[in-house]
Amino acid sequence: MTTSTSSQSNDLSDGDGQKQTWNAPSFAFHNLNVYGYISSEDQQKTFLSYATSVLTQLVGRFLRATQKSEVCILQNFEGFVSGGEMLLVLGRPGSGCTTLLKTLIGDTYGLHVDPTARLSYEGLPMLDVRKFSRGEYIYVPESDVHFPHLTVAQTLIFASQARLSSKTKSRHDRSSAATKSMEDTVKALSLVHALNTKIGNNHVRGISGGERKRTSIAEALVGSSRLQCWDNSIRGLDSANALRFIQSLRASAKEDQIVVIATLYQASEDIYNCFDKVILLYEGREVFFGSTDAAKVYFTRLGFVCPDRSTTADFLCSITNPLERIVREGCDDKAPRTVTEFAERWDHSREKAKLVADIQRYEQRFVSDRMGPRNLQSSQQRPQTPYKVTFSKQVRLCLTRGLQRLSQDLAPPVSGILGNVIISTILGSMFYNMPDDTSSFFGRGVLLFFTILTNTLLASFEGVQLWDHRPIVEKQHGLAFYRRSAEAVASMVCDLPNKILLTAGFNLPFYFLANMRRTPAAFLTFYLFAFVSLLTGSMLYRTIGAMSRTLTASIAPGSDFILLLVIYTGFVLPIPSMHPWFRWFAYLNPVGYAFESLMINEFNGRQFPCATFIPEGPNYINVGPYQRMCSVTGALAGNDVVDGAAYLATTYHYYPGHLWRNLGVLLAFTAFLCSVYLLATERLSAQRSKGEVLISRRGRSSKATSFNDKEAQYGRMAKSGPQQVKVDMSTSEGLGRQGTRAATFVWDGLSYEIKKRSNWQRLLDDIEGWVEPGTVTALMGESGAGKTTLLNVLANRTSIGVISGEKLVDAKFQNEGFARKIGYAQQQDIAMPAATVKETLVFYARLRQSSEYTDEEKLAYVEEVIATLDLSELADAVVGIPGRGLNIEQRKRLTIGIELAARPELLLFLDEPTSGLDSNTAWSICGLLRKLADAGQTILCTIHQPSGTAFEMFDRLLFIQEGRSIYFGDIGPSSRTVISYFSRQGVERCAVHENPAEWLMNITSPTNVNVKQDWAQIWASSAERREVKDALVERKATLRATTSNRSQALSNTQHASSYFQQLYQVTRRNFEQDWRTPAYLHSKLFLALGASVFNGFSFYMSSNSLQGVQNQIFSVFLLFTLHSSLVQLIIPRFLENRSLYELAEGPSRTYRWDILIISNAISEIPSQTVLAVIQFVGWYYPLGMYRNAISTHAFNERGALMFLLMWSYMLFSSTFSQMVATIMPDAATGINISSLLYSLSLIFCG
Repeated sequence: MTTSTSSQSNDLSDGDGQKQTWNAPSFAFHNLNVYGYISSEDQQKTFLSYATSVLTQLVGRFLRATQKSEVCILQNFEGFVSGGEMLLVLGRPGSGCTTLLKTLIGDTYGLHVDPTARLSYEGLPMLDVRKFSRGEYIYVPESDVHFPHLTVAQTLIFASQARLSSKTKSRHDRSSAATKSMEDTVKALSLVHALNTKIGNNHVRGISGGERKRTSIAEALVGSSRLQCWDNSIRGLDSANALRFIQSLRASAKEDQIVVIATLYQASEDIYNCFDKVILLYEGREVFFGSTDAAKVYFTRLGFVCPDRSTTADFLCSITNPLERIVREGCDDKAPRTVTEFAERWDHSREKAKLVADIQRYEQRFVSDRMGPRNLQSSQQRPQTPYKVTFSKQVRLCLTRGLQRLSQDLAPPVSGILGNVIISTILGSMFYNMPDDTSSFFGRGVLLFFTILTNTLLASFEGVQLWDHRPIVEKQHGLAFYRRSAEAVASMVCDLPNKILLTAGFNLPFYFLANMRRTPAAFLTFYLFAFVSLLTGSMLYRTIGAMSRTLTASIAPGSDFILLLVIYTGFVLPIPSMHPWFRWFAYLNPVGYAFESLMINEFNGRQFPCATFIPEGPNYINVGPYQRMCSVTGALAGNDVVDGAAYLATTYHYYPGHLWRNLGVLLAFTAFLCSVYLLATERLSAQRSKGEVLISRRGRSSKATSFNDKEAQYGRMAKSGPQQVKVDMSTSEGLGRQGTRAATFVWDGLSYEIKKRSNWQRLLDDIEGWVEPGTVTALMGESGAGKTTLLNVLANRTSIGVISGEKLVDAKFQNEGFARKIGYAQQQDIAMPAATVKETLVFYARLRQSSEYTDEEKLAYVEEVIATLDLSELADAVVGIPGRGLNIEQRKRLTIGIELAARPELLLFLDEPTSGLDSNTAWSICGLLRKLADAGQTILCTIHQPSGTAFEMFDRLLFIQEGRSIYFGDIGPSSRTVISYFSRQGVERCAVHENPAEWLMNITSPTNVNVKQDWAQIWASSAERREVKDALVERKATLRATTSNRSQALSNTQHASSYFQQLYQVTRRNFEQDWRTPAYLHSKLFLALGASVFNGFSFYMSSNSLQGVQNQIFSVFLLFTLHSSLVQLIIPRFLENRSLYELAEGPSRTYRWDILIISNAISEIPSQTVLAVIQFVGWYYPLGMYRNAISTHAFNERGALMFLLMWSYMLFSSTFSQMVATIMPDAATGINISSLLYSLSLIFCG
């Protein structure tokens, strides 16, 4: 490869050894203004307000009226970046960093770019770049979404192969090139050790959070994109790995002449120096753009002073914070103060004039160039496409990945197959060995109907499963790995083996047990139609799911459509009994065609001996053959047998000639649905967030409700003054009052092992240490070193593995209440989405604070926490979900607030409390911890990227590497103690201007080629460790000696609040959650309404004739099939609550497990009662069953009894679904198992 920066061109060698040349990427933007919109819709919807909101939108569209107000997010931005350069985007939360990054790569969904803005990518307009070069211009968000059961290696090889040029013809060459690209990337990011480990997630054990973040980085890096926008991608990384990541970007930019744009929080000086240019944002205004060397000089010239030991990045960010910036003496009058003054100074500066001149020269140079990156695409594709590989290769890649996922997560398919085998065996035993005479006619019809119905509905869980994967598919589609339709085709092919086994498991046992037609041709025909019916049902569910923007919205219409399929199959409601208003649907019913063919296959060409005659009895023994007749339809006078074809023609209007015609119709339905599915998958994306919007409670005028940038949406309106993201230290005094009970906690020789396959893996090895009241202990180490594991072990939050060693605490705390007295702010930010910030804090305060506090005291304490963490403007903001609710930084503050609101009596553990925060907020959080410790609290927290000043706020350091201690002891004034220990081991001493925490991470990093020390061994044999061991002996002796001095233990119950208080608070929260999630309740409402109306009016006013009574019985039966649809709504909702309990509320002993079960059951009662009323009114009266009650003079009694039966069924359906969900690993498996178990209820219902 040759690079020529001056000519702005690169020469690449493709897979055939031929060279290909294109201009190095570069871009410019001028007069860039970006707006967002605020509307009344940016308030939390409830069950009632949702309907009025929809009506208002419809009226507004009809009248072309709008209630949206425009908010300026970015104003008058200019910039120019050449190939090979790196641009650092700096700004405080809410300044517009994320919006700028998204706009530069053309991702402007929910935003409005001013038409006068000029964005030029080597002459290409933004629309062309977004449409044809999406994979070359990428945006990498903070969030990490991956397939949890894939390993790191599988994930990265897939990404590498998807972005490998199709010029590499040989499959072997492509595989080798992809593997090499992956290996180079993982080496640069120190991920080699994790290659064969599952990625995992909150429910699947896998790599650590930092390793998962590096996997996300590697996934984007292997794509070799030309312009990369990284949104705070060092979040969750330790300082050493963060520096290595930026250095790898620097090397890639220099070698390949790509453009890198990154917004970073807590950037070190070494990281800052890796960048060529920097842009500083101040409340949506550009106040500097230029070289990184010139930025500090520029603001110093304006009259500002950079504090000692402050990095340049922190200094620049402090400029935009009135409370932090320092004005040089004598410059008070000339230094700018407001954002407008800063922008005006920038507009009139010589740096701005030079920038504008550079932009003009750039635009003139590329005014006629329209080639851009199109020459890089595969010659086998149409010219303009963002994908590197052809569609067939995309399908092949997705298929390989799908098989890998299947092989590494066998529980759902295996459970489904085994469940179907059991159901089939039971079903076959019920119809065991049916006789070959007319007495089996109805039984054979019922069995075939149930069979074809079950085969069609076997794929009902696929909709939920596809929605679980949809965020990952959307992300990788955005990176131009593949078309959405390619993944859809691959998933269909990948599911075929499972479908073949599924149909075999269900259809084989009962077919032969029930004595169905036992000929090879009949069985193979039966199996063929059963399999095709399963495929048709699969396509139907996939199509409905793909055409919906949310999972919940897809269930009600899909379920009502399935009910119509069942009713108009031709068995439940024979064709002669169909009413004209729905008769047309029978022609569009694939299940009906399949049922007809199965009946023809079973009956045609067979003569069935008559089982009963008319007349029959002792008095008719001598009746001649022409004086009696078989009692079934299709019989002929004088015949002792009934022709199967005649029976079908007379009863169902089925004819033998339709057998194979129906197969063609089924295949046509499958092909049509498949086409619609692929088209919908390709064209319709999942519901996206229109930017990052805070949602407030309806009726509350939250100051936070605004359209804002991703990092912090609270408080910055178009013309608002400066808002501070600063922890109020003055109000934190009260938060330490509980610290007088804080305990000394000691651990010695602590080890932890888990079983991985057949081997035991030691995650922690012989770790010792202690925390004591009034101190803050930092827990440091590289990503994957075992920091979170150690916290979980210390907090008794591990559910698997073997723990050895000692853990001691004051004797008075050694009781069942120990776990709840520990505050643990987890790395994951988990909270109820429908609740507001204040409601969340109040909930945990009421349930987790000691009962000795009154409710008024608890609420007052919550107000202190809100003020301390600067959450006042967010108090009425809804937690929501990422993209529509609190952002990452706000969620982190809420997570910390939850643990503070719980008022922990003993210890406070925090797992990366500053991760994802800007340096100002991170420093403030560390200051808060220091304040709490000074008030007597005991604190242990992991920390990744502390600044030098923040690091000195800690008293003690526990440093671990690969699960082993390499230091435990005091940090010392100006970090001299810890620096002295490591400096004595033969490494370069920490310079005065260096950050001690970063210095420690660098010298101990396993990837540091200049350092070869075995730090764990050095620590094990050091004098400092011997001193620690001696101190441990003394502390353990002291703790044991206190046993006799503790006459009365403190509250020793597992939970702080009473049983009924827990039940009340959790049930109330569940009611509020349902009421504020209108999609859930409305889906249930329309599901019940549609099912009852379709059922009632399909069997409208059924008579009391033989056929009419049978129709009424089948109508009642169909009424109880609603469970298979309700379960798809109830189980995912229950699993959301269970996940919150298992990950956060259970380990912290917020409430009991049975409270979770009972509260969820109670909260379902009102909605299920309303569904019962809807079903009763919409079905009972149209069916005409009330006429039977009138004739017996029991109209009220029978009507009430029918309603009570329907109500009890609804309650049974919800509790049954929740019962199954308590032990299921995921929603798809739960729905599958629940449907199978409920099938048993239907089989034995009579």
